[in-house]
Amino acid sequence: MNMKTNNLVAAWALLLSLPQLSTAADPDLPYESGSTGADGDLILAQSLPNRYDFAYAFDASRNETVLFSGHDLGEAGRRSAGFKPETWVFDGTQWAQRTHATFVSARSNVDMVYDVERQQIVMFGGQRADNVILGDTWIWDGTDWTEQTPASAPSPRRYHAMVWDAENDRVLLFGGQDASNPSVWFGDLWAWDGTTWTEIDTPETQADLRRQDYGDMVWDSANNRAVYYNDWSRRTFIFSGGTWTEVVTSQKPALGPDQRMVYDPVRDEVISTGRFRTWVFKNNEWELKTPANQILNRSSNQHGIVWDSQANHVLLFGGYGDHLGRNVFQDTRSWDGTTWTRILGRRFTVDMAEKADGVWNYEAITIPATVDVVFTKNEANSPVTWLATGEVKIDGRILLNGQTAPANNQTGAVARGGPGGFDGGIGGIRFDVSGSYTGTAGQGPGGTPSPTEPSQSATYGNYNGVYGNTLIQPLIGGSGGGGGSSSATANGGNGGGGGGAILIATSRDIELNGLVLATGGGRGSGAGLGGGGSGGAVRLVADRLVGSGSIDARGGNNRTGTNNGRVRLEAFFRPLAANVTTPVPSATAPVEAIDLTDQPDLRVISVAGNNVADPPTGSLNSPDVVFTAAGEITVTVEGDNIPPGTPVTLRITTSEGIINLPASNAASVTLSAGGTASFTTMVPAGLGTIQAFAEFTLSE
Repeated sequence: MNMKTNNLVAAWALLLSLPQLSTAADPDLPYESGSTGADGDLILAQSLPNRYDFAYAFDASRNETVLFSGHDLGEAGRRSAGFKPETWVFDGTQWAQRTHATFVSARSNVDMVYDVERQQIVMFGGQRADNVILGDTWIWDGTDWTEQTPASAPSPRRYHAMVWDAENDRVLLFGGQDASNPSVWFGDLWAWDGTTWTEIDTPETQADLRRQDYGDMVWDSANNRAVYYNDWSRRTFIFSGGTWTEVVTSQKPALGPDQRMVYDPVRDEVISTGRFRTWVFKNNEWELKTPANQILNRSSNQHGIVWDSQANHVLLFGGYGDHLGRNVFQDTRSWDGTTWTRILGRRFTVDMAEKADGVWNYEAITIPATVDVVFTKNEANSPVTWLATGEVKIDGRILLNGQTAPANNQTGAVARGGPGGFDGGIGGIRFDVSGSYTGTAGQGPGGTPSPTEPSQSATYGNYNGVYGNTLIQPLIGGSGGGGGSSSATANGGNGGGGGGAILIATSRDIELNGLVLATGGGRGSGAGLGGGGSGGAVRLVADRLVGSGSIDARGGNNRTGTNNGRVRLEAFFRPLAANVTTPVPSATAPVEAIDLTDQPDLRVISVAGNNVADPPTGSLNSPDVVFTAAGEITVTVEGDNIPPGTPVTLRITTSEGIINLPASNAASVTLSAGGTASFTTMVPAGLGTIQAFAEFTLSE
């Protein structure tokens, strides 16, 4: 044990005598992450929470989009998880929840609009969480809600439409569903003057106008008129000069119930959205747009769409997808008249190609509750290493899971491991096509083979108890499951990818209220089932590890045992450890400083006389080395920062099984003084992969 460790243990004893200290006031303890801070802060923008069927409007005086209430889709993305009496605003960069003194009951099927004259938002009615239909009027002034007590008002309703009438400086409210009789749809029109509601007497130029259900309305400021469209009847109406008039169009958008509309004053056109479609109403005709970037499938709609007068573009946000509401849309997109651009979404993607070794040196790290961090692997398949000098706060999710096995459709597609994890194998191709029942093995030290007999299931990839150690040094991800064997007429199932690996270390505290997931990918179906991937590895090191979150590194299909990955928690004060049960973590004070300089590296440099690119692609569709026949090959490996004399092993997966070198009864193969070692073996024809491993102990 080095001197740093002895000093840290003394500090730990001191900390235990002061449990009353809050995280904010906690003094700095002696642990140092080694971060240079060269990559600055990783502070991610808050995305929109799970919401659909909410009230929304753009507040032009404060240059922010305001969203109130609606349904919460929940983490699982299921519809009707609950109503939320919350107010959120988008400032053009991120969403933030606003706290306010006055409570307003949660609701859906509601509308609100910005009152330009009085610089406030007006909201009316809607359906409360207990299904009561409301007839209340509320004002939002940018800080708090205030209920109004007008002398007269529309009857309680839902599914109504509201717009700002710029010609007469008033809010207009049209239609909606009757609270006492759901089969009745109103055709009345009301005006709000900032004090009370007044019904507008409009000639009934269309006998069935009052039957227009689930419609939407916007104000066309260039022509001083309201435009109303309803997908149910495919009819367009104009309100101008106190009269409703139908506009007969050749095109009739099919957008689904609850389509959304907004007016673009820059281009003088009405935008209507729903499903995958974007329609524009201009010069009294509808036109279907075909942008390069379509909006996602909001087939049941109930999203929000506003004109952002600060940025001069349309904003679209929230909603849900299919009829079961399982698609969660937390993205915010803009429309510039030509295409849709994603401004903000739940997923933040880290491109591992930016760091060949996978190491980032941050100052502070903040991941909000509505954000998922995902990773694209680099060529070296490096695990993720985040070092920080300051506080690390994770309220969202860090996702390093191995992929679930794709269908074995003979394209060679594999389930990729998470960053630092290994790919799953491919199921055997049907015997009447390939002449073999066997597929390929899962990759990684614990990857499992594909059975040789027909219609046999492969076993799950292994990690815990097979490789790695409780210190998770070196940092390495999970192994892939093997491909299942085929039958005479059916392909075998592919194997799942192994979970990835991450180290997060900071010289201050880590507060985890969200999730870190490094699970193995699920197994694929087929004549023989593929094996699921093993779990990966998660290591957190800090002064203190606190929070209510958790870590999951179990094997694919929720497997445990040797399929579990590993979790390691190092801190002087670590109540977070009590929340982590899958798998149970090893937890101690920090055992040593993390030195990422001169890390050991072992690579295959030639196969059968052919040089191998560094790093190799490992792609089964485009092999790094090609030789044309079965026979004897020589494989040469090279190591850096590995002591001479260190034993080296090879794992060669072939169409006929796995070859482990040296054989159990053969002499060991060690690195020479020049850092190389060679192996010679016989291999069959067909695709295969080669992996090299060395294990040694570093001494100080």
